[in-house]
Amino acid sequence: MKSTFRAIAFGTVGCAALIGLLAGCSSSPSGSSSASSAPVKGSTIVVYSPQGADTRGPYIAAEAEKQLGITVTFVSGGGGDLTTRLLAEKNNTQADVVLGLGEAQMNQVASAGIFEPYTPSWAETVPEALRGSNGDFTLATQTPIVLAYNTDKMSSSDAPTSWVDLAKPEYKDKFTFPAITSQTGQAAAVGILWRFADHTTGDVTDQGWQTLSAIMANSVQVSPGQKFDYGTVASGAQPIVVTYLGGLQTAEKDNSLTMQIVNSDGGSPYVQTGVGLVKNSAEASAAKAFIDMFGSAEFQVPFVTATNNDTPVNADAVKQLGTQATVLASITKQDIDWGVVTTHLTDWLQKIQLGGN
Repeated sequence: MKSTFRAIAFGTVGCAALIGLLAGCSSSPSGSSSASSAPVKGSTIVVYSPQGADTRGPYIAAEAEKQLGITVTFVSGGGGDLTTRLLAEKNNTQADVVLGLGEAQMNQVASAGIFEPYTPSWAETVPEALRGSNGDFTLATQTPIVLAYNTDKMSSSDAPTSWVDLAKPEYKDKFTFPAITSQTGQAAAVGILWRFADHTTGDVTDQGWQTLSAIMANSVQVSPGQKFDYGTVASGAQPIVVTYLGGLQTAEKDNSLTMQIVNSDGGSPYVQTGVGLVKNSAEASAAKAFIDMFGSAEFQVPFVTATNNDTPVNADAVKQLGTQATVLASITKQDIDWGVVTTHLTDWLQKIQLGGN
């Protein structure tokens, strides 16, 4: 059967510790909450995901058709844009599955009552803490947001050593900060603000806002939806990059770059992304089968190998992805309480868009 894929663009678009955390998890199915045995072949599901518009979307869609006999239609865009759309559509939901939104965004959607609780067949391979508070979504992958520089165009002595260094005058116009409507941009901004926040209340000091404002002012602005040009990194015009790990690895390969990741003082924010079933889906059986497929080790291992997607948190998959997962050990994870962040995220983003005033 020929693979079917359709994407609709919307808006902008310590490994050892991880294995230790997951080692006690079972790979057995979760039982009564697994996908319905109702026929799903021939179904079409709508998946809202930041992953739909690049190489990952066609791969996911092809496998869904091959393994399940279903067609996947992606509505793709930045994580922030998709979250806004989901909240706006709360009473007239168009999606069947939400895939690849970060933990904070998944919590926002869950809090609005948009998800139907569902326990995937692979849920027991991830820690209970990575499942939504009411079982309404499950986190499936994690990736660090990285600060890196082109070693052919910038020496280690001239490169930043931490995220807050980007506020220094010498880095003016040397990097682009991702759009704040994207998950990457939001996570990077949260990581900076969290350094200056009360970790109980989430209140950010004036110094924190001033630091983020200085970083944004130093950044070369890119219009929403505009694809980042790695030619500026290769030429040395903008030798510093802020992006997610898989995107950096792909860019290195595609542009013959040698990039050095900065293991920043205080760590770097990690985005843990999840998958959830949308309430009142007309294709619930197919949607559940898709979720079961996506998070399984059988899917995740070849998917990550083929597309450089984020490292899964499925213990069985991690064991088979030595090289990919080991990279995480070199990038210190910033300790961020995303539960606290979620309660402030909307206000923070509005303030950032107003220039931090």
